[in-house]
Amino acid sequence: MRDADWTLLYDEHYLRLVRLALNLVDDLDSAEDVVQDVFAAVQRKPTPADPLPYLRTAVINRARSVLRRRRVVRAFGARASVVDFADPADEDVLRADRRSRILAAIAQLPTRQKEVVVLRYYEDLRVAEIAAALGISAAAVSTSLARALDALKEIDR
Repeated sequence: MRDADWTLLYDEHYLRLVRLALNLVDDLDSAEDVVQDVFAAVQRKPTPADPLPYLRTAVINRARSVLRRRRVVRAFGARASVVDFADPADEDVLRADRRSRILAAIAQLPTRQKEVVVLRYYEDLRVAEIAAALGISAAAVSTSLARALDALKEIDR
């Protein structure tokens, strides 16, 4: 693929892929790094006919690597900072707080369930597309999604 083609592909899908990565790693800087790394890596490989599913899968895999590295760092004593919101003063703050609570609940899910929820409800992918992106069966996607929703109901109580 020529550089101009990669530029068009980047311009078209960058924000969507950053949003996907952000929902998986919960950190904008890391999400942007994940997408940048993916685009840098795929330019050196043969381009598939439909690059979006390939890029989506690569972002998911790279986000998994970021999360694995974070677990190792945390296991050895590094402390992650937690942002504490003050009392809400207006609707924007209420909306941000609600989103924060939802993302915190999603973050408590096991990795596969978290990925399925993010791909289904934040990326609006169909079950078959999620299965292809994660390399699992459609039945496994449906099961993971059902279990995730049950777990989120319990967390919300």
